[in-house]
This record gives sequence, C-alpha cells and structure tokens, in this order.
Amino acid sequence: AMVDSGQVVWDVTDSGTGDTLTLGGGGYLTAIDYNVVDKTLVPDGLALEFGVANYFFSNVLAYDSSKTGATPPASWADFFDFDKYPGKRTMCKWIQGQLEIALLADGVPMDQLYPLDVDRAFAKLEPHLDQIVFWEGGAGSQQYFRDGEVVMGNIWHTRANLLKKEDPKFTWTWNQGMMTPSTWCVPRGNPAGAKVMDFIRSTQAPEGQITLLRAMGNGPVNPAALPLMNDDDKAVSPTTPENAAVQFMVNAEYYGEHEADLQNKFLDFIAA
Repeated sequence: AMVDSGQVVWDVTDSGTGDTLTLGGGGYLTAIDYNVVDKTLVPDGLALEFGVANYFFSNVLAYDSSKTGATPPASWADFFDFDKYPGKRTMCKWIQGQLEIALLADGVPMDQLYPLDVDRAFAKLEPHLDQIVFWEGGAGSQQYFRDGEVVMGNIWHTRANLLKKEDPKFTWTWNQGMMTPSTWCVPRGNPAGAKVMDFIRSTQAPEGQITLLRAMGNGPVNPAALPLMNDDDKAVSPTTPENAAVQFMVNAEYYGEHEADLQNKFLDFIAA
C-alpha cells in the first residue's frame, strides 16, 4: 500500500522468503545491492534478488512438560495423539508450517513434503479442529500456554524459548521442526535510499547475530557466529548442525507461488 500510494515510510522490512518472492516479483521491492551487502555471509540460495537472509526461526512442537507425563511428545504424530496426550493444542492461523505438520503426522517423510498434499493435510486436521485453538501472533501463542489452555502447540521456537525462560516446564523438541529464513527487504521508494544497504550489511556481523540469538533465540545466518556460541546458545539456535539435522527447510518457492490461495483455503477450512 505504501509503494502504491507513493508514501513509503519504511526503509527496510523483516519479511518471510515467500513474501519476498511475491513482493519482489510484483515490483514492490528494491533489489539488494550485493556490492555492499556480502552474499558470502549467508547460506547458499538465501541471497535473493530482492531479499537477503538475516536470521532463522523454526516452527516447533512446544509443550507443557507438567501435563505430558513421563514420556514427552517427540513428533507431530504425538501432537495428534489425543488419547496419549489429552488436552487442547494450538496452531497458527497463517498457513506456513501448518499443513506440513499434519502431513508429517500422517506419515509423509520430511524430504517429500512439497508440493503439499492439501487434501490429505485437511483430512488429518479435520477430526481435531474442535481441540485446536489458533493463534495470530507470537505473543498470543505464548499466552495460550501461560493460561494453561493448551498442552502443546505448533509455535515459533523463539516464542517457545521465551516461555522456557519464564518457566522451565515449557519446552520443545527440534525433531521435525520447520526451519525458515527471514529476510531483509527494501520497499521501492524507501526514504533513506541506498543508505539502507549499509544498515543491512551491519547486521551481518556475527557478534550482532549472537546478541539477537541470546535475546530471542533467532538463529544466526552468518557461519562465523557458530564459533562464538556457548552451550546455552547452541541449545536454542535452530542453525547448529545438531538441531538443523532433525529439521526440514520451508520451500519458499512453493509458498511464493501458492501462498495466497492456500491461505484463503486454510482460513475457510478452520472457520467451517
């Protein structure tokens, strides 16, 4: 809306890779200047024309260990096992990472998720919709746990990390988590113009990415951050080799092409 009206007030936005592809393809973004921003400081494939990765987060299975018994949930199959783990669940209203967990619970291997079998995912979800509450923002996902309304949920690991800092009974498993890179994007016509590229370059410093990791749990994209991590840092970062090995990466190209249609279908489905 800012670009269309010519009233752009943001210099840079923190966006998802799927949105980056959609907005960039629609002419709403300025190309990243890789004469300033260092594309060698991000993983392969994440220095996009209209966005560059700035951190990773994951959708994970978070749970209240005081309510799940001696054997904690360890997979999305456990998430959908309401007999073994009674109580309500929470999932996000926004589509990315929601259908994937249903398919994993239904036996689809992590490396065969895309293109998503939407009908199969809906069939897995439908019998349980009355036991699922849907969050819209990260703060809401935390509140469902604090209020004791849910036993487990599909939430961002950054929010699970903040919950655990409040009370160690809240925790999560990395197993079958969905890793997602976030990206810096520059709206076309941003007020600072080319100076914004200097800002983006400044955020690539590994020391700053460690600061963000310790504040929220956002996983560094710069490989030079890994040697700076202590054991506590490694436990909450999705990008360490041990944690990344049991997760899968979101398919940004799939969402760039299908997200708008899928989002509408999903909202209609959960509201029915």
